[in-house]
Amino acid sequence: MSKKLYRYRAFNTEMINDYSHIHQSMINIEKWKFEAFEGLVYPSSPLYFNDPYDCEFCFQTEALENIVDRETYIYLLNRKFKLKKEEKDRILYSDDIERALQIVLKAHGARLSDSWINIIENQLNNCMDKIKDSVRVVCLSEVYDSMLMWSHYAQNHEGYCIEYEFETDDWLYKHLHPVTYTNDRYIVSKKDMLNNATKWIYETTCHKSDVWSYEEEWRIVTPNLNKVMPQKLEYPNGKYVLDLKNHIKSFYLGAKISSNFKNEILQFGRKNGITIYQMMLSPTTYELEAQKIL
Repeated sequence: MSKKLYRYRAFNTEMINDYSHIHQSMINIEKWKFEAFEGLVYPSSPLYFNDPYDCEFCFQTEALENIVDRETYIYLLNRKFKLKKEEKDRILYSDDIERALQIVLKAHGARLSDSWINIIENQLNNCMDKIKDSVRVVCLSEVYDSMLMWSHYAQNHEGYCIEYEFETDDWLYKHLHPVTYTNDRYIVSKKDMLNNATKWIYETTCHKSDVWSYEEEWRIVTPNLNKVMPQKLEYPNGKYVLDLKNHIKSFYLGAKISSNFKNEILQFGRKNGITIYQMMLSPTTYELEAQKIL
């Protein structure tokens, strides 16, 4: 069973020089055509999403001990107290890290409660952005006729929307995840971290506040290959890009699209056998209607 999803876009006419899988060479092209005509999409870093809570998460108390490695504890404590070798070894090799920290801190006249929390909070703040930047995301939607999304993401209805179809046997299908909308942030448990060191990162990437539920969003979530597997990047400029051209099934044109952009997409659609729809303002309701024009 296939899955149809949609991506709202604006007409970015900035010229870029980039590598095309289609031409197997570097090409000079407008940004919007790079995505619409070449089918090449740059996955985004969650660091730059418009929702400040997007991909944010919380940790259960018992999971926090997994965030900070033992070498980090030693480094941070040694900056405050001059640790002896046996104290460092206790932290490194103890089966009970909390008990080990209690003993070491007590020897220096400190208490675990304050230091433990401070160490974890400081380290968590330092690593939060790194965790979020470890993935790359392509944002899609189940709907093509959202009034708000045409306004927010498609240039106030002057842009366009791409329809993609993903088959279950396609490699990208396993990277597709529906977004869960909730009033509470995703809570990472100790079990999450012990059972699968990375799955919880993907879970947090697909949880959003329920105020965004109208978007009916799905996401393609992959590792940030630029950092975790640069050897997988096969293109000359070393940028991570997804080739989605074979997944494009149709285009939806904004209700206020200009004639020059409309004609370019119609010409491309005729040449490549792609269906084109024109979004129309309903004469009787506050709704959008799609009218097939090619």
